[in-house]
Amino acid sequence: MLQGSIVALITPFKADGAIDWASFQKLVSWQIKQGSDALVICGSTGESSTLSSLEQKQLIEMAVLEAKGRIPIIAGTGSNDTRIAVERTKEAKEAGADACLVIFPYYNKPTFEGCKAHFEKISQCNLPIIIYHHPGRTGLCFSPKQLAEFCTLPNIVGLKEASGNVEASSEFIRLSNVPLFSGDDSLALPLIAMGAKGSISITGNIRPQEWSNFIQTALKGEITEARRLFLSLSSICQAMVLETNPQCIKYAMSLEGHCTPFLRLPLLIPQEKTQNQIKALF
Repeated sequence: MLQGSIVALITPFKADGAIDWASFQKLVSWQIKQGSDALVICGSTGESSTLSSLEQKQLIEMAVLEAKGRIPIIAGTGSNDTRIAVERTKEAKEAGADACLVIFPYYNKPTFEGCKAHFEKISQCNLPIIIYHHPGRTGLCFSPKQLAEFCTLPNIVGLKEASGNVEASSEFIRLSNVPLFSGDDSLALPLIAMGAKGSISITGNIRPQEWSNFIQTALKGEITEARRLFLSLSSICQAMVLETNPQCIKYAMSLEGHCTPFLRLPLLIPQEKTQNQIKALF
């Protein structure tokens, strides 16, 4: 079962916008050595919306080869076009991914029934699926009861919850046996205390060992110690969302030599004020 500290990995780029393959390979290896339990490749933090289908497949293949089965590789395969999501999921399976992360269809604003049909089609690819609920990015917000119903579909193995609604998350945990993962780093501790099985994080990119220690401590029920560990990371969590993700995390990673700060348009390097706030932390 997937659980623990799952990191939504960045995709490093060169100044000309090309993927920095050498840096990406090093990041995968470093994450494993630092104790991350799984990696999401080509998720929102990985700038999937600006990656070609070929680039996505190649990134997943490289991550799988570098991981060598040591940790699960989860491929971001979501799209607002069901056909494309199915194609990406099939390609991820062929590339060796252990599971996929699929966000709700954005922009189209489908109904509950349309979303259910969307996930039904993807589930037929027979790759374990973590559904990604992020109303801020999709414009779709479903109730805990509706989310629990989505999670009764075949091959659904988790829900990444990023609505920011702690009460709704606790109700989902009560209604469903499908594991819930915190998609908001600042809420990881209360959600795990209520029964979530880990986090899919931004912060784990820059402090993987420390974030993993915090998550594992929280999962053991050692809440006092987990609170201490979280508070030592909370300023980083807050700084990473000062601007649109992954602008801040890539800049922070660049300060420590893991990558360049470059993103693909329309995302930009953080503003000078934000840069100074991040520099103060690192």
